[in-house]
Amino acid sequence: MAFPKAQKDLEEALIRNLEGVMQKQAEIVKMWFEERKHDAKIVSRNLSAVMGKSVSEKDTNTVRLNNFAEMIRNEYGYKGVSITSSDGTTLVSAENESRGANLIGYDYCREALNGKIFISGIQRDFSAVVDNIESVGYPIMFLSAPLTDTNETTIGAIILRVNTAPLSGIMKTAKLGRTGETFLINKEGFMLTESRFSDALRNGGIIKRNTALELRVLNPRTGKLTEGAQKCLSGKDGYDAEGYMNYDGNIVLGAWCWIPEYDCGLVAQIDIREGYGAAYSLKRFVLSMLLVLAFPLTLIAFYFGRRISAPILDMTEITKRIAGGDLGQRVKTSDKKDEINELAQAFNVMTESLEEKTIKLRNYTTDLEKIVKERTLKLQETSNFLNSILAGSTEYSIIAEDLNGNILEFNKGASLIYGYNPEEVVGVANVRILHTYEDVRLGNVEKILEIARGTGRYEGEVMRRRKNGEIFPVHVTFTLRRDENGQPIGFVVISKDITKEKLVELEKDIVNSINKAIASGLDIRDVYKNIYFELRRMIDISWLGVSCLIEGAEITEDSDIVEGVLFTDLWINKTQHGIYAMPHGIAYEKGVPVFVSDTLEKKYPIDQDLYEKEIRSYLCYPLKSKGITIGTVTLGSRKKDAFREIHFGLLNQITPQLAIAVENTRLFVSIRESEEKYRDLVENAPEMIHEMDPRGKFINVNRTELDKLGYSLKKMKQMTLEDIVPAKYKDDIKRYIQRVIHKGSGELEIVFLTKLGKEINVEINGTALYNKTGECVCTRAFVRDITERKRMEEQVRRSEKLASMGELAAAIAHEIRNPLGAICNSIGILDAHLKLNGQDKVLLEMIIGQSERLDRIISSFLTFAHPREPSFSLQDIKDVIKNTIFLLEQDNRFTDKIEVKETYESILPKVFIDPDLIHQVLWNLFVNSLDAMPHGGQIRIMVRKATLFLRDAVEIVISDTGMGIPPHTLDKIFEPFYTTKTEGTGLGLAMVQRIIDDHGGTVDVKSKEENGTTFFIKLPVGNEKWVEQGGLLVG
Repeated sequence: MAFPKAQKDLEEALIRNLEGVMQKQAEIVKMWFEERKHDAKIVSRNLSAVMGKSVSEKDTNTVRLNNFAEMIRNEYGYKGVSITSSDGTTLVSAENESRGANLIGYDYCREALNGKIFISGIQRDFSAVVDNIESVGYPIMFLSAPLTDTNETTIGAIILRVNTAPLSGIMKTAKLGRTGETFLINKEGFMLTESRFSDALRNGGIIKRNTALELRVLNPRTGKLTEGAQKCLSGKDGYDAEGYMNYDGNIVLGAWCWIPEYDCGLVAQIDIREGYGAAYSLKRFVLSMLLVLAFPLTLIAFYFGRRISAPILDMTEITKRIAGGDLGQRVKTSDKKDEINELAQAFNVMTESLEEKTIKLRNYTTDLEKIVKERTLKLQETSNFLNSILAGSTEYSIIAEDLNGNILEFNKGASLIYGYNPEEVVGVANVRILHTYEDVRLGNVEKILEIARGTGRYEGEVMRRRKNGEIFPVHVTFTLRRDENGQPIGFVVISKDITKEKLVELEKDIVNSINKAIASGLDIRDVYKNIYFELRRMIDISWLGVSCLIEGAEITEDSDIVEGVLFTDLWINKTQHGIYAMPHGIAYEKGVPVFVSDTLEKKYPIDQDLYEKEIRSYLCYPLKSKGITIGTVTLGSRKKDAFREIHFGLLNQITPQLAIAVENTRLFVSIRESEEKYRDLVENAPEMIHEMDPRGKFINVNRTELDKLGYSLKKMKQMTLEDIVPAKYKDDIKRYIQRVIHKGSGELEIVFLTKLGKEINVEINGTALYNKTGECVCTRAFVRDITERKRMEEQVRRSEKLASMGELAAAIAHEIRNPLGAICNSIGILDAHLKLNGQDKVLLEMIIGQSERLDRIISSFLTFAHPREPSFSLQDIKDVIKNTIFLLEQDNRFTDKIEVKETYESILPKVFIDPDLIHQVLWNLFVNSLDAMPHGGQIRIMVRKATLFLRDAVEIVISDTGMGIPPHTLDKIFEPFYTTKTEGTGLGLAMVQRIIDDHGGTVDVKSKEENGTTFFIKLPVGNEKWVEQGGLLVG
């Protein structure tokens, strides 16, 4: 009872081990392939740097390429290295490959030129030296990669022939006992690696040289692929724990997996006897124990069996006689009612029935023989009829061959397809004369015959060769013929010319590829190159030209691609003889194709130029968009009469799409130019312009606004409108956005904050944009900087305030000065008549001093209230400043701890000013700076050219390093009578403001506590009241 469970556990453990080995080997194989691709990528990158640009076979640079290719082959151990140009022409080759051959027909070349790293399937290598028997037909694979220039444009391909022998080494590393092995197989079931049992297989005559690409993994009994190989090729991973027959006739356990990315499968297997050896040993032990117990029981059973079997033996003897033909024999019965007697009676009944049926069968057999003869005659008639049909068939080629491919029969269809008469080939030629030299050289014919011999049938598409050398595709079926004993004697090969089907398929593929290129959004010139390479797959062309015209008079687009190279300059002059004397003009004007079979005939003036450029025939085809001809596409070939009716059909399919692409390109360029003009207008508009989503987040901001605020566009797109206003205005912004969204437009005066924290007064005019459903998608706003306007308004308000306060101060001063005069006169008389001393004299002197101070204040009031009219003259502002600084340095408040630093722009215009009043302005500001720096500091004066209300001006910047002005008092310093000094009148800066206003200028201040104060004074160069002066500059 325990034996089945133990046996099952042993089997499961073995299968798990087999699967583990298989999976590990599969991962190692994948890693090996990836390493080869990585090597190809590195080689491609290094070689691209060597090439640098497109290289032709005439280029002297090929010497360096040869050296580089040889270095690569030696360093990496490749079997061969080839380097091609962008059209597939071989520039450099190794081994026996010829330089100058075109490899564009091979998938590994095409894939590399399309920018991909490509690995081919494993195949035989027939390019090695013939006398090196060991290397002939050894498995290799082709590895290709694109070569690019510095602009990542593909300029060629490198093709590497890689020895796959390392894969065999990988397979042999698997640890699967004495009889286990792992190997790779292809889709046909051929082993791709060397078996670890190659020597034994060679000695046994199963293989001639190697297992790789020679040994097909077949069941020797059925002639079909082994069960493990079949399931592996189905693409499903799995295992077989029951056992199946291997290619060497042994029963094996197997596990397998398919590796789709490299088009091969991996099989791991072990002889079932070795794999289940432990289970078999357990089974023998159990059977031995059963035999020991069964022997005594057998002796007892033999004794009783002899007594019971006597009647049975008698019945057996009777049966033998009946089998000899004596159906009259019967078994003796008795009156006993036991099982043996009942059996004998039943046997006699059966014998009687058998005798009756045998008579009937003899009669039926006689009738059947007659029917068989009749049907054989009918079958012969049908066979003769079918043979007559096959012999007269012209659509299909039917050829009978022996096992070596020698031609035995050749029907009429074969003669029509291949061009040979039956007497030329039957009995004298081999089927290899119908195959291409390439297939014969690479052993593909042998492979087909071998598959047909092994499986009884081969079906597929191959290339064949006619008697005139023309290569064409056929669909072929090889069927194995056998003799009456079932032994193979040859093949029946039925083939059909599928050239037309292939051309239709190729045409469809070309049209699809071109349409994809047109729809891909590539630059139109890249589209032209794609069309050139696609058409070359079907038409032998070396030149493609596209000409687009405006109303047939002027060529606006003239692109030529010659041998895959786009010419940006004029390759050939299409207008030198007049556009309508050229085939392009004729095709454009009439809207029909123009075909020239031989330029040597000089049918058109341009033909001579084309002949000199080795173009022997060309086809000029009109490009029509919406029924209107907008240009032409021209195909040129180096061969005479190179174009056929099918080529016209192909062009008829692609030219409408190409015309639309050209028209769209024109439209796109026009739209792009308009967009660039509009964008330039918006970007450089004097006003700030921005777009926001309904939440207030910026979508786009013009350059003016970015410069004003100091942010980058990327940063602004992460911000909202609320982020660039002071906190107290955020609610106003929210209300403004909602007003614009719901009413469609809105205005708002508000303050923007720059990145540096500077406030800008702005006026926003916003409008909303809606989609078809009426939902607001964004808002657009024009923002005007009104800081200068606000400053002017403030200046006017301040001037009006100063004027009103001046009038008040004048009235008060007038009323105070009369009583003050009487007081001063009285005190003077008292001082003259009274001889006071001591405390009385001090008090009297104090009264006199304060009265004089009050008189000075009243004088200042009157001066402020009734300032004199400025007396303007053309002055050098630098002289005025220097004179004021000189007087400042003589003042007793100026100490050696004070430093004055002056900076003047190299060329300053003279200005119309009242020098005395400007001196008063400068003096007041300098004295304020001295008062703000009791312990010393620095006064900086900078003078530079500026603009004021769009007029030329001079700006004077005066700054100090004093204690600064508190923020809460900064807005009040220009107000009359406001002062923070104990002895001040509060009229100094008010007078500064009035004088600068009278000069048509502006004065601003910036200050920060403990960081000093800066005054900005702008004075216009001219004035409406002044005599117009111009062009006077000082240096």
